[in-house]
Amino acid sequence: MDVVIVGAGQAGAWVARSLRQEGHEGRITLLGREPHAPYERPPLSKGVLSGAEAHPPVLLTPQQCEAMRVDFRPGVEVTGIDRAGRQVRCADGSVVAYGQLVLATGGRPRMLSCPGADLPGVHVLRTIEDSRAIASKLVPGHRLLVIGGGWIGLEIAATARKQQVDVTVLEAGPRLCARSVPPQLSDFLLAKHRKEGVDVRLSTTVTSIGAGRERALAVQLSGVAKEFDAVVVGIGLVLDTGLAEACGLEVRDGIVVDPSGRSSDPDIYAVGDVANQPNSWAGGRLRFESWANAQNQAIAVGKAIAGGEVVYDEIPWFWSDQYDLNLQVLGIPSNDLAGIVRGSVDQGAFSVFQVAEDGLRSVIAVNAPRDIKVAKRWLKQGTCPPPSVLADVSVRLDKL
Repeated sequence: MDVVIVGAGQAGAWVARSLRQEGHEGRITLLGREPHAPYERPPLSKGVLSGAEAHPPVLLTPQQCEAMRVDFRPGVEVTGIDRAGRQVRCADGSVVAYGQLVLATGGRPRMLSCPGADLPGVHVLRTIEDSRAIASKLVPGHRLLVIGGGWIGLEIAATARKQQVDVTVLEAGPRLCARSVPPQLSDFLLAKHRKEGVDVRLSTTVTSIGAGRERALAVQLSGVAKEFDAVVVGIGLVLDTGLAEACGLEVRDGIVVDPSGRSSDPDIYAVGDVANQPNSWAGGRLRFESWANAQNQAIAVGKAIAGGEVVYDEIPWFWSDQYDLNLQVLGIPSNDLAGIVRGSVDQGAFSVFQVAEDGLRSVIAVNAPRDIKVAKRWLKQGTCPPPSVLADVSVRLDKL
């Protein structure tokens, strides 16, 4: 059976790889909007942005596509899905037939709605071109405004500070990364970025952007104008669910799928950032934007299409690198649970374990990757040591 994959990012590429690894012999067509071979996005805010990496790692080279018999078509915009005729329509007028279809459409960066948001010098970060455009502005002594105090914004700020750029971060909410971590970790991130010289302003929004006199842009911040050489907007993702909605699939905070990745049409799957899937660890449905989820969910969908019995139910996990910090989050952190701290917050090497009445709920580790590895085993086994043991650094957790 022929499989068509719409979206050639992390998820789309791994569906293609998984299909072949699972023995699928039918035709595989991979349609990508960008002109590039599928690549990993995490380095765009770090290595590529700093210039340390010329290009992010490629997931499917032309040689690999040829060897795996994947018909990869870059620069193709899919405009519609004909479910009755089992085909997708493209902007260039071409039509591609499918037996089963995978939507790995991801999303686009959310834009500002204030006047001047579309001026040259106002950037977002999603593609290689975006990263290189921002990198050209990271000149020592330049002023950069980052709008959004989430993970992408903080990673950009950290990379820019390493390039000796004067960085200001604006967060509309009262704390950093509020959707992902409890206040304790937000406070830690705030202190770290301020220590590194970032001007972090909470509960602050931009009212307008205009041309500056001495620098490229003049930004109105609470009635006061400040000039910057560039602005980067990192305020979230707008899901690319238009194709799914237009053809009548169930969409609710993403494309609704079952544990195998099937949508409300059994011949159409969804994967990656755009897929809303049952997850026992989240206690319901979860749409999860992460590198690991995009890859692992895609592998599961490839297995399902190839005929395997698949139930994808991974523990949510993601990471962020900022300055000399590696932060990892396992599980679903709660704002209501007190955290058991292991290690030294002051020295920047610690973990926060959140334990509920029914067991371990989440672990947030800063420069403590071994704690994440051990905690993942505990979560899967449904076990957890008592708080006194978790907090005791003299006890080796991997020996418990």
